[in-house]
Amino acid sequence: MDTKRFSWTMVGCALAVASCGGGTNQQASAPAAVKVDAPVKESALTTITLTPEAEKRLGIETMTIERKTLTRTRTVGGEVIAPAGAERTVTAPFAGTLEAPDGVPVVGTNVARGTAIFRLVPLAPSERDARVEAERAVGEAAARQEVVAKRAQRAEQLVRDGSGSRRAAEEAQAELAIANADLKAARDRLALAARGVTAAGGIPLDAPFAGLLRNLHASGGQTVAAGAPLFDLVRLDVVWIRVPMYVGEAGDVDTRAPARVVSLGDSGSSEGTIAQPVIAPPSADPSTAAVDLYFAVTNQGQAFRPGQRVGVRLALRGEGSTLVVPRAALLHDAYGGTWVYEAREPRVYVRRRVSVVDIVDTVAVLDQGPAPGTRVVTVGAAELFGTEFGAGK
Repeated sequence: MDTKRFSWTMVGCALAVASCGGGTNQQASAPAAVKVDAPVKESALTTITLTPEAEKRLGIETMTIERKTLTRTRTVGGEVIAPAGAERTVTAPFAGTLEAPDGVPVVGTNVARGTAIFRLVPLAPSERDARVEAERAVGEAAARQEVVAKRAQRAEQLVRDGSGSRRAAEEAQAELAIANADLKAARDRLALAARGVTAAGGIPLDAPFAGLLRNLHASGGQTVAAGAPLFDLVRLDVVWIRVPMYVGEAGDVDTRAPARVVSLGDSGSSEGTIAQPVIAPPSADPSTAAVDLYFAVTNQGQAFRPGQRVGVRLALRGEGSTLVVPRAALLHDAYGGTWVYEAREPRVYVRRRVSVVDIVDTVAVLDQGPAPGTRVVTVGAAELFGTEFGAGK
């Protein structure tokens, strides 16, 4: 029994050793997860050495990277909206039928102040009923005057024949005078009623101010009720920029300083359009914990449209020391990278990557880049870029 137990123990140890050995060989033979062929470090980028004639022909000029104390900024998203009070909906002052004048403006076009959009002809049912009633009164007065006139004529004939009394003739003449007066009054009322209906031929509905015709709620030939909306007009010579800010960061913004509005596709080198802060009704969004800041910008050529998304560069409170480089030194490659050319030795230039976080006037604020005191190319950088990649002269 002891011999058999020993034999089985030896077999188990042999199997365990074989299993461990197989696992070690499998792990050693596993292929690498990543393979990089011919890696190139940025420190080994091409060095450009120019001849004196080539440097003169390219007109190379350089400036120094330095550290400056600048106002800090932050670029966030904003929305273009119409200013408060710039939108107006013109309504019908009374019930009537709309008439569209010739050449009515199309929605989306700019109209001048006083441009006729519609003409509203009132229904005026009371005036029309008054005319009908006046015509009926004239007819009754004319018939009564005719009967009274014949009666007065017979009374006069009887007096001449000696068979009638003078008193009866005088009473007939008095009735005739009253009938004539009633007929004249009825005719005068008919003339006034007819004149009132003719004068109610309609009133023009003009644009109250110069602006953009945003919408038409009715069309020519349509009958509208009093107070019905007819068209919308909006003034866009000045627009507002609504900037939602996280409430925890809103206190860092200098709300009294102007902002700069830039395009969303801007590379960061654009100065943008100056926008002045305005006082507006407070608004916020509890779902995003954001409060709204408002800025006004002059909309020359209607470059901004309501609802458009833009970038807004806000000034922050306080100043900080940052690394700056002239904007003219920046270059952008096809992949979105930003570079400068460092002038190391006379006529020797090396391309260096930089990270731009802001643009302030004529300088770019860097998050990372060459050390202060490094000279970089400002004039001729694009020519060096082309020379490096075989497109220069």
